[in-house]
Amino acid sequence: MGDMMYYIRRSDKGILVKDENKEYVVETSIKRYINKLCMKNLSTYDGRKIAVKNLFKQKNNIPIFVDRNIFLYPTKSLREYDTVFINYFSILSFNESDINRTLFIFNNLDEIIIDISIKKVIKQHKIIEKISQYLENVN
Repeated sequence: MGDMMYYIRRSDKGILVKDENKEYVVETSIKRYINKLCMKNLSTYDGRKIAVKNLFKQKNNIPIFVDRNIFLYPTKSLREYDTVFINYFSILSFNESDINRTLFIFNNLDEIIIDISIKKVIKQHKIIEKISQYLENVN
């Protein structure tokens, strides 16, 4: 099994993927990259997004379940350049850094501060917990 993914964000050359041991740039879009991850599990980014929208009445910033190790949620709309997709499973803890900024601490103790309010992070984590509970009960 590969390294645990921490987050994905845009860079000037495509996207930057950070995992527990390294950072690397992939020349693609965030949506294409996540779609490729979903396709390994016989689904698509849009399919996962539509399912969550319909089953959990979510309207925006929809979390994307990829597999047992990757459950991504956006910090902003996909259309926003500075959105970051955080892997829920890689987070050790998070705390408010400033107003509308959150410090994330990952499993290996790496840290990043992202422009997202703690309130939005908590909301994302609650919906991911609901989805995870749903997935446990249907499988």
